[in-house]
Amino acid sequence: MPIAMTKDQWARIHKWTESNDDPDATRRRNYVKYLNDTSREMTKHWPNSLDKVNKRNEELRQARIAAAEEANNKFYRRYMRRKREEQQELMYSARETVFKNTDAPKLLLSAVIETVVQKEREEQIKFNKELQKLAMEQKKKDDDEIIRKSKEWHQLMADRKKKRFDADKKYQKEILEQAKEVAERNRTEYETELEMQKIDNMKADAEMDALDKFDEDFKAAEKARILFDMKRSHEEFEKRQRENEARDRTDDRLIEVLQKSRARVEAKRKQTEKAMKNEKLRILEEISHKLESGDAARDQKEKENLEKAVREKDAAAKARRQADANREAKIKQERIEIQEQFLEKERQRLHELDTMHTWDMMNRFKNAELYEDYQKKLRDEKKRKIQEYRADILKLWREREEREAQARADTRHFYGELAEQKLRAQDNKLFTYWSRLLEEARRHGRPDHALLRVRDEYCKKYRLYPMPELPTSMQEHFEGYAPRDLSLPDQSYRYPPPPAREPDEGEEGGGLAGERRDGLQPSATEREPMPGPSKPRDYNPPVIDADYKRSAPANGMQRRKTMELSEACATNGCNCELKRK
Repeated sequence: MPIAMTKDQWARIHKWTESNDDPDATRRRNYVKYLNDTSREMTKHWPNSLDKVNKRNEELRQARIAAAEEANNKFYRRYMRRKREEQQELMYSARETVFKNTDAPKLLLSAVIETVVQKEREEQIKFNKELQKLAMEQKKKDDDEIIRKSKEWHQLMADRKKKRFDADKKYQKEILEQAKEVAERNRTEYETELEMQKIDNMKADAEMDALDKFDEDFKAAEKARILFDMKRSHEEFEKRQRENEARDRTDDRLIEVLQKSRARVEAKRKQTEKAMKNEKLRILEEISHKLESGDAARDQKEKENLEKAVREKDAAAKARRQADANREAKIKQERIEIQEQFLEKERQRLHELDTMHTWDMMNRFKNAELYEDYQKKLRDEKKRKIQEYRADILKLWREREEREAQARADTRHFYGELAEQKLRAQDNKLFTYWSRLLEEARRHGRPDHALLRVRDEYCKKYRLYPMPELPTSMQEHFEGYAPRDLSLPDQSYRYPPPPAREPDEGEEGGGLAGERRDGLQPSATEREPMPGPSKPRDYNPPVIDADYKRSAPANGMQRRKTMELSEACATNGCNCELKRK
């Protein structure tokens, strides 16, 4: 629970607590304070005290941070410079590639290849002559060896032929003997075969006779069977015909008997009907005699009933007519009321229609006025827009004329002076490149006819040779005219050198950025210093250990493995004696 009091009250309470403090505790506290002060004075100048160690660690940490920042800055400067140099080298390489991929440099390269091929062909001819000489010597040796082997082979063939002749004679004798045996065996087999064929023919004739006899017997039996069947079928037909005639006679007799019986039945029926009719008449006469006595009373009663029925029918018809009249009157009254309601609604509708028509006319006149005002505004707006559009068209027309004039001027400059400068620069570069290739070919002893031919074709194609002198009659009109020889490069032209590499920090010189090979290069002993790429062939780029970036968090405290702490301390002016990796 908080307590609110004044400062004097709090001082009085504090003084009261101090006055009642334990003397031993006070003495112990004073002794501890003395020990702390003495220890602080004693360790004030110690080099390995806690404060000094903390101070040195802080200085080392700041030195490491500064060294890491400096290393990072140095790395990034070197990295950006190297990227810039690579870009320049790539651009130079691209320009060289584009230049050497055009038609004329490609023809020059083809000519260089042709010179190399010609030189190689000369060397090949010499080599072929030497090979031909060696081949002739070897051929002479081979011919002698072949003649010797041929003689041995002919002798061997003669011996083999003699041995083969003897063997063939012996084999021929054996073959003749075997042929005689085979002919005798074949003759015997042939005679045996003929005897067997004769026996088979006799048996076949006997079988054929038996088959012919069997066919004749079978045909006779079949003919007799057919004749018997025909006779039997004729007899059966006659029998069926007699049966049909007997059946017809029986049917005729039955029909005659049936007709006679029907006539007797009809006569009997008529007789019976007549008797029944007579009996009915007799019975009716008896009934009529019995009913004649009650006819008057029955007629009176029937008359009364008829009158009563007529009166009831008249009353019902009268009531029905009265109901119909009442219903018609009611329907008429309802129709009158409906007609009056319809007329009232029609009057109201016509009044509303007239009022609406009046308002419609008024609105139409008002809309016509508003429409006229709207059309006038539209005409004014259209006129204003036409004026603005005309002004814009005139402005755009003037701008287009200025732009077209500037474009024509730029086009004339681009296809005129600038194009001529670029073409001349291209010719200068091509002729410089050609002179280098020609010098290289002559230095290596290669024929230069192909290179000269390509240059001559190029100069003729683009009309670079000087024009002939003007006639004497025209020279006075063209004073100061002198034909120009464009088939040689300008004296002031220099082949574009490759970009030079800037030296890194700590290096003595920049060196070359690299070496490019223009066609076929000479050997190392014959090579002359020529403007080439920026790097030599033995150039080894410095190995950059980028793993130090991953060895610690990205907080500027990264350091390389090869960097010593003493170097960082020496850079920052630290007198630390700790040297460790």
